This record gives sequence, C-alpha cells and structure tokens, in this order.
Amino acid sequence: MPGYQLASEDLGTIPPKYICSSCGFLLKDTVQTKCGHFYCQSCLQSLCRDETCSKMECLVDSVNFLPNEVFPDSFMRREISAFKVPCPFMKDGCPWKGEVRYLEVHIETKCYGYPITCGKCNKDGISRGKLKDHQDLIFGDCEAVQVQGPCPFSQIGCPKRDCLNQREKKQHLQKAFAQHSVLLLQLAIRTSKEYEAILTRDPRIMSRSPQLLTNHDSLIQDLQNQLQIRTDEIRSLQGKLQENSRRITILERTLASGTVSGGASYYLRDVGNLKRQLDTTQESCRRHDRRIESIEHTLALRNVTLADLEEYVRQQEISSYDGQLLWKISDYARKRNDAVTGQQVSFNSPFFYTSRQGYKMCVRLYLNGYGQGKGTHLSMFFVVMRGEYDAGLDWPFRQKVTFMLLDQDGVEHVVEAFTPCLRRSSFQTSSSTIAGGSTSFFPLDEIGNRAYVKNDVMFLKIIVDTSDL
Repeated sequence: MPGYQLASEDLGTIPPKYICSSCGFLLKDTVQTKCGHFYCQSCLQSLCRDETCSKMECLVDSVNFLPNEVFPDSFMRREISAFKVPCPFMKDGCPWKGEVRYLEVHIETKCYGYPITCGKCNKDGISRGKLKDHQDLIFGDCEAVQVQGPCPFSQIGCPKRDCLNQREKKQHLQKAFAQHSVLLLQLAIRTSKEYEAILTRDPRIMSRSPQLLTNHDSLIQDLQNQLQIRTDEIRSLQGKLQENSRRITILERTLASGTVSGGASYYLRDVGNLKRQLDTTQESCRRHDRRIESIEHTLALRNVTLADLEEYVRQQEISSYDGQLLWKISDYARKRNDAVTGQQVSFNSPFFYTSRQGYKMCVRLYLNGYGQGKGTHLSMFFVVMRGEYDAGLDWPFRQKVTFMLLDQDGVEHVVEAFTPCLRRSSFQTSSSTIAGGSTSFFPLDEIGNRAYVKNDVMFLKIIVDTSDL
C-alpha cells in the first residue's frame, strides 16, 4: 500500500521532506536511499530497473543503487507517527483528528466518512456513518430492505396513504419534498400555538419571562413565507429541467438517426446550449435545496426551544414558593425495582422555594436506602440548590426541615424533622449536594402496613420553616 493518504489541503501543509518521492503521500514505513531521498517501504518496487529488482534508480536524481543500499529510517518513522492530522474524510463529516500512528485503525474501524459496502444490497461507496440511514426502514434507500407501508408523513397530513415499497417510497419522498416541508412547518406552528396558549393562561410565567413570545409569530410567519417562495421556485425549476431534458433527448435522437445533414452543427450548438442551461438549472436546484435545509434546521432549533419551554412550563406548574412541597411519586414499584437493581438508585424531587426570591431547594430520595440504611430503609436528604437570589440571602442556611411520608388513609403519617448543623460546609452556601437528612427515614418492610403506597403512588411532603424569614 502507498503512504498515508490525507486530504489535499492537509497534505499541502506537510513539509516536502515527509512526502514520498514515488506515491506523493505522507511517508509510511519510511526508508532512505543512499542518495538521501525518502520513500514508503511499499513504493520501493517502483524503483526497480528490471524484473528481478537487482538494481534500483532514484526517481528524484536518477542515482543507481542496489537493494541492500536502502535502509529503514527509524527516526523519520517516529517523527511522522507523532504528527497530528485530521481524517482524510473530514469533508464527508468525520471530525476525528489525532496522531498518524492511529490513522489507519481509525479509518478501518471508526471513521464516519469512510466508504463501505452495504451488506444487504451490496451497494458501494456508502459512508460508514450513513449506513444506518441507508438501511432505515422508513427513509432508507436500501433496495434489499423489503418493508411496505404508507408515506411516513401521512401522520401529519400527507394524502399518500397507499402501501408503498422502498423504491416507490423514495420516489414519493423526493417528489413531495416541498409538500412535506410545508406539513412540518404547519405542525411546528400548531405546536407553538398550543405552548403559547399554555403560557398565556398563566400570567406569572409571562411576567417573569416576557421575552418567551417576543417576535415568535413574526418569525414563524417569515419562515413559512420563505418556504413557500422556495417551493414555488423549485417547482418552476423542475419544470424547466424536464422541458430541457425532453428537448435534449429529441435532438440526440435526431442526430443519432442520421436525418440531419448541413444543419448538424446548428443542432450540436443547440444541444450544447441546452446542456449548459440544464447544468445551470440543476445548480440552482441544489442551491434552493440547501436553502430549504437551512430553513428546516431553523425549524429544528425552534422545536428544541419549544421543548425547553414545555419543560419550563411543567416545572413552573409544580413549583411552590411557600417552603412546602407535596411530592407525588408515581410508578413506585418500577422505581423501587430500578433502585434495587442499581439502574437508578436515587432521584430528585421538583425544586421549590421559601419565597419568590428565597432559597431554592429539593429532596433526594433513595428507595432502596443509602449508607447505613441501604437495603433496609427509605433514605431522604434535603438539598439547598444554587438559586438566582443567593447573593441576597442569609447564610448559612438555618431553617428547620420536616419530612413527612403520608398515609393516604389519613391514619398515621410518618414525620421526621431536623435543624441543619451550621458547622457543616454544605449549609454555608448553595451547594447542590446532599446537605442533610436521614439514612433510616422509614423501614422498607413496614411500608405495606399502612396506605403509604396506594395505586402504585407514594406521597411525600416537605415543610421548611419560613416563620423567621
């Protein structure tokens, strides 16, 4: 094999002495001739002057030498192996950059852009990172994947509900690309309107964050207008493309039939002009495709923002500002099993506050215990979190904290209270770490004695004394 193949722009940054004089790539298994020039070990065969390779000739200065006058250059090999280079398939999406010594292993096993063969349809030249998309049951174009079904966009309004095979589905997705983009935009608009309705129903949220809806409608409308413009332009260009293709086909058939004599040069020029127009139209289509991809990217970012808004609204709905939290723990059996198996040994409550500008707090619960209570007790810990108004609060935190496990029949609640130890560093300022609580809050084997868990739901209540704040 020749030397290490790098992208041309990266190869241009390598000093010439590290480039093989035969293959022109970065030296691999470097050897040096008696005249002082460097080659890859595998490139020595190109220096042979006869079939037996009893004599060699340098490609740089034409100096003749014997095979035993070539020797490995260990220093050069170590120097090159320590070079840091980007992956030669960086343009195909591979972000890797590392030492040359690891380049081949990376390309053979992990390179995102390295072309491989699909093991199902034997199609060559598929980037390793895009193989999964190629074989995707819905959007993939692997002809060996025989899955039939309607258009994947039928759930959001595409009228194509017939049972399509992979080839038909691919053709439909390409043909209806603009229509699907409009459907996605309409879905995003409907979703944003729903979130807007949620936000406007709670004036507290808008009063605290009025920027949430600023220019929201105008941005969505602008994106919709741009997408409609691009869709109309693409339809126009596709029409021109089909017309030019039809004219070229007619002219080529006419020339092939031999019925044109003196006007052949005219038709040839016409064909050339049409081909140039066709190339221009195709390039314009590609530019518009990239523009639509950019708009879709903007919509994706908007969806992420909407998801963040949803989480923000959910948190606002369950947060309290009076130092009390009623925590509903659903799916108790599953969460208890996760704690026992170690999949998730603890989880935090929603955060709550002593006041609008007060301490920010939460509770950490271990359903299979922690420390001395592991496997035998519920363990609960009180956490003082970093808040927006910590600079204006009194430290250390000194408020009395009460834990309650509620009996849902109202017979016998479990209550435990503690006052923070002011000497502990975790109470000196907001730490977002375990601050204090109980490793043995309640025995696990007594939970079934009362209605502490009912319909697979447990309720905990946390009260922070705010009387002196």
